[in-house]
Amino acid sequence: MSEKPFMPTTPAPSNLTFIAAKTSAPLPPAGLLAREKFNDLLQTQEPVSLLLVHAPAGYGKTTTLAERLDELEAKAAWYRLENTDNDPVQFAGYLAHALDQIVDTPDMPAFDPTGDQQGHGLESFLTELLAGLPPSEDPSYLVLDDYQVITNPEIHQGLRFLLRHLPPYLTLVVISRTLPPLGVAQLRMKGQMIEITSRDLAFDADEAQSYFEQRLPFEVSRENIERAVRRVEGWVSALQLLSASARTSVEFSHFVDQLDQGNQHIFDYFDELVGQDLSEQQRSFLLRTSILDRFNAGMVMRVMNDSDGQALLGSLLAMGLFITPVDNSALWFRYHQLFSVYLRHLLASTTHENQKALHQRATDAWLELDHAEEAARHAVAAEDPERITRVLNQHGRKFFTEGQFTLLQRCLDALPQKIIAEDPTLTLLRAWVAQGQYKFDEVENWLSAAETQLKAVMSEESQRTVHGEFSAIRAQVAMNYGDSDRALALAREAVAQEAAYLPTSRVAAASVLGEALFVRGELQEALTRMQETEHMARAHQAHQNVIWALCQQSEISVAMGLLQKAYNIQERAFQYAEENQLNHLPILEFLFRIRSQVMWEWHHLESAERCALQGIEILEAQGERWYVQSYTTLAKVAQARGRQSLCADYIAKVQKMLAAGDYHLDWVANAHATMLTYWDAVRDQDAIQRWLTIAPPCKPEAATNHFYQCNGRNRARALMSLGQYKDARPILEALTSVAGQIGLKTDLNRNHIALAYLFWQIENREKALEHMRLALELASTTGAVGSFLRLGKVLIVILKALINDGLIEGMEQQRAERLIQLAQQQRDFSRAIRISLDEAIIQDIIDRPDVPELIRTSPLTRREWQILSLIHAGLSNDQIAEHLKVASTTVKTHIRSLYQKQNISHRSEAIELAKDLLSKIQGE
Repeated sequence: MSEKPFMPTTPAPSNLTFIAAKTSAPLPPAGLLAREKFNDLLQTQEPVSLLLVHAPAGYGKTTTLAERLDELEAKAAWYRLENTDNDPVQFAGYLAHALDQIVDTPDMPAFDPTGDQQGHGLESFLTELLAGLPPSEDPSYLVLDDYQVITNPEIHQGLRFLLRHLPPYLTLVVISRTLPPLGVAQLRMKGQMIEITSRDLAFDADEAQSYFEQRLPFEVSRENIERAVRRVEGWVSALQLLSASARTSVEFSHFVDQLDQGNQHIFDYFDELVGQDLSEQQRSFLLRTSILDRFNAGMVMRVMNDSDGQALLGSLLAMGLFITPVDNSALWFRYHQLFSVYLRHLLASTTHENQKALHQRATDAWLELDHAEEAARHAVAAEDPERITRVLNQHGRKFFTEGQFTLLQRCLDALPQKIIAEDPTLTLLRAWVAQGQYKFDEVENWLSAAETQLKAVMSEESQRTVHGEFSAIRAQVAMNYGDSDRALALAREAVAQEAAYLPTSRVAAASVLGEALFVRGELQEALTRMQETEHMARAHQAHQNVIWALCQQSEISVAMGLLQKAYNIQERAFQYAEENQLNHLPILEFLFRIRSQVMWEWHHLESAERCALQGIEILEAQGERWYVQSYTTLAKVAQARGRQSLCADYIAKVQKMLAAGDYHLDWVANAHATMLTYWDAVRDQDAIQRWLTIAPPCKPEAATNHFYQCNGRNRARALMSLGQYKDARPILEALTSVAGQIGLKTDLNRNHIALAYLFWQIENREKALEHMRLALELASTTGAVGSFLRLGKVLIVILKALINDGLIEGMEQQRAERLIQLAQQQRDFSRAIRISLDEAIIQDIIDRPDVPELIRTSPLTRREWQILSLIHAGLSNDQIAEHLKVASTTVKTHIRSLYQKQNISHRSEAIELAKDLLSKIQGE
C-alpha cells in the first residue's frame, strides 16, 4: 500500500521532527543471499505477539529480516533505534509514526512525559494507541531494530504492556544483540513468541556454498566450505571477510587453516566489541574461563576461585557477547570458537594470570564431575604429571576402548618414560597409541623397556600375564608389517591368556586373528572370527572394538562381492554408534570411509561425497595426515562428475600426504588407483612413468587380499596407459586366477573389466567381449558401477558391441544399457575421446538416420575409422603410426583416402567430422 500522510497525533510536543531513515527498511547489500528457510517462521498460521531475533553482531539479523519481509511482500514498519531513543517522548513518537505507515490510526492525544500519578505516561499513551487500532487488518509487522541500545526501564515496561494487548494481526519484531527484558520467558512458555538465534542465523554449508559461488571467481571444494563453516560456526561476518580476503582456492584453504591460531582482522573486531564497558572483574572472567571448552556457573566459580561467578556470567550474557548455550537446558555455555581463540590470545599475552593454576583447578573440577576427557586435556595443559597419572589410572582404559588415541597420546607424551615403564597398563596404552600412529618401532621399544623394568618386581606368573597382553599388540604390529604367520601365532597366544591390565587385550587379539585370516584369503573363516570378536567386544562394552569388528565384517563382505550385505552390516554399526552416543569417536571415520567406497561403487556420488566429508569432520582434531582415504574418495567423485580442477587439487593433496608419511598398503593402493585414473584421463604419461619407477612391488600370484589385488591392478593399468599391453596381460591374468580361486569376487569383477579393456585395445575382440560379459554377470551380485565407469568412453563401445552381437540378455543387458547411459553422461577431462571402433560399432553409427549421406555412399574402411578417431583425439601422424604399429607413410595413405571419400581438405575438417560421428555413440 502507498504510504499515507502521518496523522496529526503527535505523541510529543508538536515540534518533534522525524528522520525518514529511522523509519525506513534498510537497503539490501549487493548480491544478497535469499534465506527462504525463514519463510515458515514469518508465515506461521498461529499468530504470535513477538518475533525475537537476537544474536551477537555480524550474524545478519537486520539484513535477513529486511530481505525476507520484502520478498514475502509483508506489511512491515521499521523503527531503527539509537541511544537517543531512550527518551520516552522520542520513543513514543517514532513508534506511533512507524506504526502509522502500515495501520490506519485515528487522531490521538499528545503524550504526557510526566505521566499520571502512577507514573505510567508511556503506558497511558500506548493504551490510547491500542484503543485506536482497527480490530482487523492484514498481517503486519512492527520492527524495532538494534533494541540492545534501549536501557530505559520505562520503555521496557511499556513494550511489555504493548505485547500483552497487541491485536492478533500485528506482530512486534525485536532485533537485538541481547535478550531484552520484555517478559520473554513467559511469552516463550505460552507459545506467544517465535525466537531466531545465532544458531538459526548462522550459514549452513549449503548457504555458504551459494554465498561463495556468488562472490568468488574460483571454485572452492565442498570440503573447504564445510571446514570454513565449522571453524567460523556459520558467522556471516567471518565468511564475508574470507570471501574478501582469498584470491585463489589455495589462499582460501590457508585462511581457513589459520583461523585456529587467530586472525588479526577478527581480533581487531573483538577488540572494539569488548574494549568498551567491561569492568576489570568481567575482563578477568573472560580470560580465565577462556581455557574451558564449556562452563556453567559452578565451573566458573571453581576455575575463577571466585564466588561471584553466577552474577558475572549473567552480566556478560546481557552484553550480547559471543557466548552461546551448549544445549537447550541453557545452563551450560561456551564461547564461539573464534572468540575463544581471541580470548586465549589475550590470556597468553598477560602476565597477571597463572595459567597452570587455572588448568589445575579445571582438572580437579572436571574430575569431580566425572568428565574425564576435559580433565585430561587440562592436566596436559597444566603440564602436571601427577594429575595426568591420576586421570589415566581412572579413565585411561575408557579412552582406549573409545578410540581416543590422540588424547591418550597427549597424556602419555607428557609423562616421564620411567612412570610408564613401571606400569603395565600405561605401557600397554602407550604401545597401542604408537601402533595407531604407525610408529611400529616405538611399540617394541616401549614393551621391551617395561619387561626389563617389571622383571625385577614381578612374579613369574604376573610376568606371563603381562607377556600375554603384550603379545596382542605385537600381533597387531606383525599384521601391519605383513607377517600374517607371526601375527596368527602371537594372537593365539594372547587369546589364550586372561587379560589383567587391559580387559580388551583378548578382544584385540581375536580381531588380529580375523584380520590375518582375511589377508591370507580365508574369507569365510575370517568373517566368522570377526563375528566372534564383535560378541566379545559387546560383552566388554568395548565400543571401539565393536565398531572395528563390524567394519572388518563389512570389508570382508565387500571382498566376497556381497556389497548389499556389507551395506547392511554398516547400518548395524551406525545403529550401535547412535545407541551408545559414539558419533564423536574417531573410529566412526572408518565406518564412513567404507560406506563411501560402497556408495562410489554403486555410483551414488552424492552419498559417497557426504560420507567422505563426514569422515574428515570426525578426524579434524586428529590432523590432516589421516584424510588420505577421504581425499581419495573426493577425488574419485570429482572425476566422476567431470570437475577436473577440483579432482586435481585432491590428487595433489593425496600425493603430498603419501610423500610425507607411512601408510598401510591398503590405503596406498587405493590412493594410487585414483591417481592413475586421473593421470590417464589427462594423458599425463610422464606422471604414470614416474609412478612405475617408485610403485610398491607387485606379486600377483600371491595377491590373496583386496589391497594386494588393487596394487597389482594398478601396475597393470599403468602399463596399459603407456601402451605396454604385453607386460600388463600376465599381471591381470594372474590376479584373476587368484581372485577366482579364493573368492575375491569384487576384485574378480574389476579384473575382468580391466582385461576387457586390455583385449579391446589390442584388437582381440572376442576375448574383450567375453571378459566384459563375465564382468557384467559378476556385477549382478556386486552391484558394481563405478569400476565399469572408470574405463571412460571406451566402455560405451565395448558394451554396444556386446549388445549388437547378442552376447548378453536379461539382467546383464539391462545393466549394460544403464552403464551406457551413465558413461554417456560422464564428462571426460581430455577434450577428445580415444576409442577403438570395430565393425559392429561402425555399422551402429552408419545406421543412424542423422548420419550424413556421404558416409553411407562412400563408406570408410575400419582402419580409416580408427585413424579418424585418433585424429579427433589430437594425435599427430607419427603418434597414430606408433599407436597402430604401422609406418607413417601407411597412415598418410589412409588419411588421403579418408579425405577424398569425405570431400575434406584440412585436418580441422576431419576433427569436426569425427566429433560429429563419435557423438552418435557417446550420446552427446
